[in-house]
Amino acid sequence: MKLFNFVGPRVLLGLALMLPGTAQAQSAGQHARDMNDIAATPPQGGDEGSATRPYEMPSATLPPRPHTRGFVAVAYHVDTGSIWASVAHKTFDGAKQRALAGCNAATGGGCYIAAAVGGGAEKTFSQVFVAQDGMGQFWVKDATGQDLLLDPDVAMRECLSKSFGCDSLNGYEPGDIYLDVEPDLNQSTDYFPKGRLNQNRWAMVARPKNPTTAAPGKSWLISGKQNSAATRKEILDRCQADSGVPCTISAYAVNGKKITESDWVDTNGLLVHFVDGRGKNRWTTALSAGPKKKRKKSPLGGFIPTYPDPVTVKERVDRICPPSSCRVIATYDAATPRMQVIEDVK
Repeated sequence: MKLFNFVGPRVLLGLALMLPGTAQAQSAGQHARDMNDIAATPPQGGDEGSATRPYEMPSATLPPRPHTRGFVAVAYHVDTGSIWASVAHKTFDGAKQRALAGCNAATGGGCYIAAAVGGGAEKTFSQVFVAQDGMGQFWVKDATGQDLLLDPDVAMRECLSKSFGCDSLNGYEPGDIYLDVEPDLNQSTDYFPKGRLNQNRWAMVARPKNPTTAAPGKSWLISGKQNSAATRKEILDRCQADSGVPCTISAYAVNGKKITESDWVDTNGLLVHFVDGRGKNRWTTALSAGPKKKRKKSPLGGFIPTYPDPVTVKERVDRICPPSSCRVIATYDAATPRMQVIEDVK
């Protein structure tokens, strides 16, 4: 799912908006709590998942069971803070269809596949990683073979390159297809959201692509809306109707939910109106406050590298402008319903 920043996602989460079509992995063992609305952590044992698993004998008494690698697919819907993962399928299509079916059934449609990998001999390594940015949007990316060993936190790096406030959440392996059971036995397992889905609320700001004397120096802002595609269309149509010229989205923010060390928290993104050192009116996205960070281990061991990751208004603006060369004019939170026209300032 690629995220907004108007960077189509490889998997955000895919607004036709400019949201990522990319979604995007804390290590599997690090989620003891119930993750509620997002896909469950792959189990470390026990009877989780939807499928009837074949018998397994203690490895200490028997040689390894004959098997081949299955396929895993992860689906998402850009308007929810949830993902749907299904593992241990015999084909790519089977994994994709199952993940999409679960997502579409829960959301009413509009889901996309974020990533899908797997298949091959036991020595074939592949995994799907999931990261979450500061506004609660998922970034999903896969790694295979040597790439996985050299660069295991691919979703985290994808998130950091296109968004901010990123954390590694989870990883999904393809799973094994055992060959000593009935050939028609379904060995797949689903990791789908539990309970009520968290619905994102969106804020977007539009400006004319080519300002004219008929519509100089204005921005059109909408916020507090749940349907990203409808919100994008509404603000672009309003901007074009008022200005008489085609418009484009300049920035977006999300009010959603994010997993922390102990619970879900609201992630009320902000749209920030500022003037740069050349006197140009501009927009960016920020959080009202920076989250408390803890060092986290990567899915393959070791600690995730520390990256400069500005999230507050001042940090975000300072990254865009040399220190003290920009002025923040106003901020607008994503949760509050509004539709307004904002004049540029000198």
